[in-house]
Amino acid sequence: MSEMLVDLQMHTTCSDGAWPKERIFDEIRAKHLELFCITDHDTIAAYPVPDDLASRCVPGLEVDTEHAGHTVHLLAYGVTSDDTPLLTALRKQREEREVRMKAIVERMNGLGVDVSYDDVRTQVKGGASVGRPHLARALLAKGIVSNIQEAFDKYLADGEKGFVKLKRLTSGDIIDLIHRSGGICVIAHPNRLREPHHLEEIYKLGADGVEVVHPTATPDDEQRLYAFADERGIVTTGGSDFHAPETHPPLGVRIEKARIDRFLERVAAIA
Repeated sequence: MSEMLVDLQMHTTCSDGAWPKERIFDEIRAKHLELFCITDHDTIAAYPVPDDLASRCVPGLEVDTEHAGHTVHLLAYGVTSDDTPLLTALRKQREEREVRMKAIVERMNGLGVDVSYDDVRTQVKGGASVGRPHLARALLAKGIVSNIQEAFDKYLADGEKGFVKLKRLTSGDIIDLIHRSGGICVIAHPNRLREPHHLEEIYKLGADGVEVVHPTATPDDEQRLYAFADERGIVTTGGSDFHAPETHPPLGVRIEKARIDRFLERVAAIA
């Protein structure tokens, strides 16, 4: 069974990644990725890609949603315009991220942590939407934590002392908006879902696929997720979820060519 070297989830400084899009493009060329997608959070600001990479690219983005009171990340593939219903709705969610970050900073100050909103904004590159990774980098820059993971484990992960819930659109709302915008919806890193049964529930809301290959998925997880997708006739994808070289694996994952072909057919069918 022939495989392809692809990466259908990666992030740039247009959202919460550490590398500007040009650096990511250089890496895509160096790794000879056969298919890729820049999936910045809530934005398609990294597009269009350079002409020499266009034939290897499926446009997309990652969207934070809420299901049953918990965070669910969805990947939208095939959405190409800022004027679509999805991107219009996400501009409002972007404003909510600013409100939320100010609330997190206030909570951190209440815990005796000396960090300001300006410290966080310093970590935001380009037109990126502010997020928890930016605060984590601010804490690291100030020597308050020794690495990014410590910032999340100690303060920023769901349920920790510095966590403030983001006002999000529901998974069902976003799936509908993705479809209305000419895209398909893939459930991102399902191992991070708070409850295992949420995978079936989100599929039933209309998701078109599931991200199988991901740093959080073991070979056993991959087998289980491939079986889940195949039983329901939905597509399968994978990616490095690259944000920064010190915290994420290098670009590129291997997936059977037949599965990538099905994914591309699905994107083309709805576009």
